[in-house]
Amino acid sequence: MGCDGIWEVKSNDEMGEWIYRKLEECPNKTPEALREIVSDLLNELVSPNHQQTGGVGCDNMTCILIVFKK
Repeated sequence: MGCDGIWEVKSNDEMGEWIYRKLEECPNKTPEALREIVSDLLNELVSPNHQQTGGVGCDNMTCILIVFKK
């Protein structure tokens, strides 16, 4: 789940693919490991230069990663 600042950078499909890839790479789904996935995501989404991106990636960003047990 994420606020609008998240979705202006990646589409639903891109976000799903990114998250699923990171979860597959993470054998131990501890809270700390999931927190790191979210941190990596936010660092990837934030704009390095608002002038180059036209402001995309400069909005506030909040993300919650929910992993359901099977």
